[in-house]
Amino acid sequence: MLEHDDDDRYITQAVFDEHNYQIKLEFVSNGDDLFAYLKANENNRSKLPSLILLNYYAFPDNAVEILRKLKHDAKFGYIPTVVLSGTVNEKVLRECYTEGANSFIQKPDNETETNAKIESFVNYWFNTVELP
Repeated sequence: MLEHDDDDRYITQAVFDEHNYQIKLEFVSNGDDLFAYLKANENNRSKLPSLILLNYYAFPDNAVEILRKLKHDAKFGYIPTVVLSGTVNEKVLRECYTEGANSFIQKPDNETETNAKIESFVNYWFNTVELP
């Protein structure tokens, strides 16, 4: 999960722990860290993520720039990628989907919505679809 905000990292990890989701989260702070992580593990498929979560407002690159690079890399472009953002507009949605995002989720504003969205997310991505 590419998330630069420590509070969002904490909340995400806390919800996963609270619900006892058996999913290992690895956090990186920016696009450079994400690609360094992927390249460090490229020869060991079991260490590559099954799914990548990108905060749209990653710094210094945003999710669109990261998606462009990620989805055009034969070694990593197959990994499903979900973009997260606190705000949504039509332009941002189109850009993310055009560059290969598999899903786009607006970050919720409160604990109840956060729990519901994470539960729905986990159910879909880890109980419904087949991941690489």
